[in-house]
Amino acid sequence: RYSLGRDNIMTATEESNVLKLIKTLWGVDDPISPELFRSIKEEGYYGVEVIRLAYLFDRDLLVQSLNKAGLAVVCQIHTAGGYLHEETGEYIYCGAYDVSAHQEDFAKQLQECKELIGLVNKGGFINVHAGVDAWSKEEAMQFLEFCLNTIHQITPEINLTFETHRQRLFGNPFQTRELLSLLSQSKLKLNADLSHWYCACERVFNFEDDRDKWWPELLSSLAERCMYIHARFGWAQGPQLADPSAPECENDRKLQVDVWKMLMKEQKKKLLSTTSHAAGIFVSPEYGPAPYMATKPHTQEHVASLPEAVSFTKKIIEDIFDS
Repeated sequence: RYSLGRDNIMTATEESNVLKLIKTLWGVDDPISPELFRSIKEEGYYGVEVIRLAYLFDRDLLVQSLNKAGLAVVCQIHTAGGYLHEETGEYIYCGAYDVSAHQEDFAKQLQECKELIGLVNKGGFINVHAGVDAWSKEEAMQFLEFCLNTIHQITPEINLTFETHRQRLFGNPFQTRELLSLLSQSKLKLNADLSHWYCACERVFNFEDDRDKWWPELLSSLAERCMYIHARFGWAQGPQLADPSAPECENDRKLQVDVWKMLMKEQKKKLLSTTSHAAGIFVSPEYGPAPYMATKPHTQEHVASLPEAVSFTKKIIEDIFDS
């Protein structure tokens, strides 16, 4: 899949124009090890995406495994989260409402990510689940302006995306549209995980449906800021199709593939003007275990294969890139 130049040395321009697949460790049961990461590299992945716990408890093992396998890292920040509750041991995804708590935690985790990425030979970038969906416009802007200033101060050389994720600031298209209009002059970048929007709005948006006539304009605005895609097939009642290859999913699948084509086309256009080794088409075929994956009542057995859903979607992403 990589286009190698003479003597098998890839130039900066060639590397910047390749598809760089990211493997999420969400749903991977095997512990972090050089062997696991080598197997991920052999599957054709450029890097892995990890949550804070992966580097909070054993950063040395993570760095060693990444470097031995030759993988990049994507650090996933959950503001006011990313830790285990002291008493219950439960993972805290978002543990506070106050803007100040999210600001303080964002700065702290940003510094952690900077230090980690600095130890990884292939480098990486940062993906953020930011803020709280219930914030007012004023609270959201206060937080985002703080984030952009902090990024400039701490990690100006590291790319950072804000993910379109439920519970968070960019969790639905209409709040995102308002925030992007207020941030029109900023350099804010996005990770398009649009399965969350389809679930939140109870439909996969259709360019030909009159009620979705707002969608092309917003998608164009999103594409301008998109540098990362979480490619997971969602549907009206959930953020993840259990088996996206099923024939009954064909219509939803086609609508979402058309969106990924547009986003990746826009990323390719941006890459024509860069020679940075950090550039590329970054996509993760991201699927998760229960409760994202549907389960059978009583037994909680997955109704479909998680690895097969990932493989199916990975192949589609590769086909889009090659087309």
